[in-house]
Amino acid sequence: MTSSKPTTRPARRGLGNRGSASSLSGRSAVGEKLRDARETRGVDLFRVERDTKIRSKYLAALEEGDFTDLPGDVYARGFLRNYATYLGLDPDELEDEWREEAGHAEPVRPMISGPQPLTMRRKIVFQQSHVVIGLVLVIVLVVASYFGFQLTRYLSYPTIAVASAGASPVMVGIGDTSYVLTGVATPNTTVLISWNGQEPKVVVADDAGRWTFHAILAAGSNQFDITAKNLDTNHASKAVRIIVFVPSATSTPALPSVAFVTPADGAAITAGNVAVSGISNLVTSVVLTATKLGAPLAAGATTPPEPAPGTSTPPGLAFSTMSTTAGADGTFAFAVPMQPGLWRLSMVGTTSTGSKTPEVTKTVSIPYKGVNLSIKLSGGDTFVKVWRDGIQTDKGVVRHNGWSLAVSANRSVCIRSQSLGRLYVTANGTSYSPVGAYVRGTHAMFDASGPHAVSTCG
Repeated sequence: MTSSKPTTRPARRGLGNRGSASSLSGRSAVGEKLRDARETRGVDLFRVERDTKIRSKYLAALEEGDFTDLPGDVYARGFLRNYATYLGLDPDELEDEWREEAGHAEPVRPMISGPQPLTMRRKIVFQQSHVVIGLVLVIVLVVASYFGFQLTRYLSYPTIAVASAGASPVMVGIGDTSYVLTGVATPNTTVLISWNGQEPKVVVADDAGRWTFHAILAAGSNQFDITAKNLDTNHASKAVRIIVFVPSATSTPALPSVAFVTPADGAAITAGNVAVSGISNLVTSVVLTATKLGAPLAAGATTPPEPAPGTSTPPGLAFSTMSTTAGADGTFAFAVPMQPGLWRLSMVGTTSTGSKTPEVTKTVSIPYKGVNLSIKLSGGDTFVKVWRDGIQTDKGVVRHNGWSLAVSANRSVCIRSQSLGRLYVTANGTSYSPVGAYVRGTHAMFDASGPHAVSTCG
């Protein structure tokens, strides 16, 4: 059957309990304004939901005046103001009307207080676990200190000093056959003492670092090379060289003579002013001649670069001749300027009557320690220009794939190229290939330390 009762609109919730005039009539003036404005614009609630991001059920609650379905007073006011703004209504005016309908002038804010921190007095109580933790910390500190000491010991290098020698060479009496070497080294390190290039003898420094060695002497020059070495780490100190000279007994009458003390025959020495010392008998002056024989003979040594035009010295040509006066004890010394190469040192003494002693000679080698480069181009053509010791070697042209060059210098070799990545270089036996992997830019400088970038070569 069809009901005869007319269909009625449900009463709006949330406003009827406020006691306002609008709640008594069951109508919300704010809701009516919102609905009318929306219908005037011709949009439904789902369109408004999409545009304002306010759920449609909250929009319907606003239009119905059913504020109990809204998630709180603050959200209700926010939804109301956003909806009013969207519809082109005055949000302040609608909010005031809403407050009047709702029966309060200010929004209701919930009174929520967060948890309060508890204040407690704690009494420090030492428990057994605290003692255990303390002992563990002490053990950790002791172990860390021990390992730190061992690490420092492992990374350090021992030291060596000879106290008994004084100035070198040491002159002893004619016919002496022994000499006591004493010194100080890093405590408990091994001291290696090599006599005239033979296998080293071993002594151990005591807890105070003191060491003693009874050396056996032969007539003439006795060279001792002394090194401190830590056998655990294989670290060694720099070698200290001591020379003890034993004059030979001469028959009567004594003959004039000269003899070398330093350097040793066949020694590899450093370029510069080389110290040459000797001892003489019945000689007032000594003449030394240094002759360059050719390239160095030391293992791994390389041929030095060609001298500049006009300054080359042909092999076998006497490089320098100098003289000095023998001292009262017969000793003498020279400072001979010598460059890399193989050298012969010759000495002749002259007596007060003008007689000459037999010539004595020694051969020494000075390794070349400059820069030697082998350059090869691979991967295409490119422009290459090379400088040696700051002096340009050529004009610089486009080199073709496979081009190569060997160049040496005393200080440095510099390469300029737009394609360093195509240049494969070996410098003093070490490969830096390709150069672009080690140097960025267009200029690569090679010296004793290896390659590095520079802004210009000239």
